[in-house]
Amino acid sequence: MLLALLGALAVLGLGTWVAAQVRRSYGDLEPGGAAPAAATSAEPPAGGYTLIDAAESPDGPPLPAETLAHVCGLIERGRENEAAGAVRDATGCGTHRAEEIVAEIRRSRRP
Repeated sequence: MLLALLGALAVLGLGTWVAAQVRRSYGDLEPGGAAPAAATSAEPPAGGYTLIDAAESPDGPPLPAETLAHVCGLIERGRENEAAGAVRDATGCGTHRAEEIVAEIRRSRRP
């Protein structure tokens, strides 16, 4: 039991020392000092994920008129999967969102 306690103290002490060395290597901070602020860049972060601009529509780009006419024709013929593909190709949205758009168009075109 005493050996386990001594081992735990050794691990904690070593971890504290390593953390202090890392902190000092990132800006020569005193123990307990604040970390340096992250640099901001005009480029988007790695991985392509960016924050959505408040002015941008959450629904994505509008559907072009000729694509809308083509999609309506496909819906009238019962070819909704192809209509969703046309929406996806025209807007670049995902499959689920394209199917939602086709459903919205179908609901809005019913008498």
